[in-house]
Amino acid sequence: MKSASAVSFELDDPGETARELSEAIRQKLTLKKNSFGVLFCDADTDGAALTACLKELLGIETAGMTSLAALDSGGREDAAAVLTVFTADDCGFLSSVSDPLDGSGRDCERIIAETCAPLTSPDAPGLIFAFCPSGMGFSGDVYPGVISRTAPGVPVIGGVASDDYDYKRARVFLSGKEYKDSLVLVGIRGNISPVFALRHVTSRFAERIRRVVEAEKNVVYRVGDETFVKYLEGFGLKTDVEDPLLAFTSYPMMLTREEKDETPLMRHIAALNLKDGSGTFFGDVPAGTLANICLVNKEDVMAACRESMQALLDEGKNRKDREYGTVLCISCCGRAMILGSDPEAEGRILSEMLPPGLTLFGAYCLGEICPVRHKGGDVSNRFHNCSIAFCMF
Repeated sequence: MKSASAVSFELDDPGETARELSEAIRQKLTLKKNSFGVLFCDADTDGAALTACLKELLGIETAGMTSLAALDSGGREDAAAVLTVFTADDCGFLSSVSDPLDGSGRDCERIIAETCAPLTSPDAPGLIFAFCPSGMGFSGDVYPGVISRTAPGVPVIGGVASDDYDYKRARVFLSGKEYKDSLVLVGIRGNISPVFALRHVTSRFAERIRRVVEAEKNVVYRVGDETFVKYLEGFGLKTDVEDPLLAFTSYPMMLTREEKDETPLMRHIAALNLKDGSGTFFGDVPAGTLANICLVNKEDVMAACRESMQALLDEGKNRKDREYGTVLCISCCGRAMILGSDPEAEGRILSEMLPPGLTLFGAYCLGEICPVRHKGGDVSNRFHNCSIAFCMF
């Protein structure tokens, strides 16, 4: 499979943006029998109009989402639209969009399963991209959980749409239409054998490990012998804050099981209830796990970026029978915030490490979906926070 990316900083005129992107793609890439586009763009972009224009100019379907910032082979791209096109004679692409998802989670599993089912017929795809809506009240683990049950054994990579922290303008796209509350899936079938890498930031701990004793899905009520809010306050953290997500970005919670047979889970706090002392997270927090608050800084984020990218490249080298051309990177918006005055640090590292001949594209998301490999060798699709995930295909 061949690929190429193009970037445009024209956000006001979708037609002109589409012309810039299309011309750049055609200069870099000769389209083969089957092609598909992925668009990551600033929240001020009219994604519906832009993907409609791209379909007219390139003759291909395009899916994607808004993001805090996009990534390409040159690094981080702010206030931009990045289009990546894949083309092949021996691969096919199929897309699907869900009915609106109720923020309360009502019927969401049925809707997600119905959205995924068409991608599995007549054959299961070799890879699924998931572009998830922001602002849903249910746990992000629902997405990979339902997709994995509907398409067993199929790896899933993707994330939750983001914007510039107002949490109101995030959208997903599919060829001329945009959605605030729908899921877009893209399946790739045929000659594809993707490899993955994932790293959390877990190098610094506050060392106040306690067991989660009462939790339901993504809501935690009690940790050890105290409420979750009291648990946080035990670290000296202020909990009476206007925006818990922003306030606790540098303090994600790591969850481990005592048997250490699973990759640890990283979780960001989404909301606090000071009345009942509970905390709501973007992903599930299983009762019985051991919780620890991590202290994350810029150096930790950069180290995890390097380690994960290197692990991906090493994995690719081990597949001597495969030739890879494309790298997708999904990084967490929380990581971008932690980088502070050096927001381009991750993009700079990726650009420097990228071998010649590979196309890199990606986005900063409010939750990352990527497979993880457990110690026993099993692989499962997982929802992550404060992580950087890679897929090479």
